[in-house]
Amino acid sequence: MKKIACTILTPERNLFDGEIAFAVVDAHNGEMGFLVDHAPLISELGVGEVRLSDGKSTEYFVVEGGIVEIRTNKMIILAEKASKKEELDKRELEIQLHELLELKEKEYKAFSLEWMQLVDQEHRLKARIKVAGR
Repeated sequence: MKKIACTILTPERNLFDGEIAFAVVDAHNGEMGFLVDHAPLISELGVGEVRLSDGKSTEYFVVEGGIVEIRTNKMIILAEKASKKEELDKRELEIQLHELLELKEKEYKAFSLEWMQLVDQEHRLKARIKVAGR
């Protein structure tokens, strides 16, 4: 059975290197799926979940920006920041989110620069919580 050779790299480390049957990533404009013999493609990644399946089990990651490229059954994800599901503590992330939401409501005017930065942090925390809960 043909597989896709897949690698997830960040500036700090090689997060994944293996063969998969399919992948789903959060691109900048929505989810994108990849199967064996996918047409060549390069796309910008958003903040969200990456699911890699070898046909028997699925591994989960959270990626925070970067690019994905697939060509001749070779996929590479170059992520600005990424984590494996096992590295995420859902309870701790939920506490951080609660504190951030309180701060956002009380301390900053809506649509100010600081408020928008908190909205971005909120989006990233929610993506990590989603993956941690898998």
